[in-house]
Amino acid sequence: RTKPERAQTETHLKMYDFCLTLPYGAILMLGGLIGLMKGSFVSGVSGGGIGFALVATGWLSYQEWAENKNATEKRFRSPTYAYVVVGFLLTMIMTFLMGERYMETQEMFPSGYVAAMSVGMLAFYSYKLMFSGDVGSSAERAYKRND
Repeated sequence: RTKPERAQTETHLKMYDFCLTLPYGAILMLGGLIGLMKGSFVSGVSGGGIGFALVATGWLSYQEWAENKNATEKRFRSPTYAYVVVGFLLTMIMTFLMGERYMETQEMFPSGYVAAMSVGMLAFYSYKLMFSGDVGSSAERAYKRND
């Protein structure tokens, strides 16, 4: 295949971190809001706070991607992987909190579902960090690899 054909195919196969970070963060925010309305301040702060931080991280990642997707200059055109690291760390916290809560209560909803969803997100972030090839590389090398 020629380079333009390969680039067009690869564009459709690539999944960026914000594709899952935004909905995951929104679900956590909604859960935190529901927990707060039911009288659980801890659920409101942990779910709402971490959810808000994930939505903000996903939004910043999306903004960077949108700004750079058609750039012709030698810039890093996929979102900076600092966003993936932040998402990974926040998701680790949520996995630990909800996993611990599930172990104490043995209630599948909400703690079991959120813990399972968080484990899935950890797997996604781990995949992005291990196989993206952009972590720790300079913008110019990343640009050349993505062309």
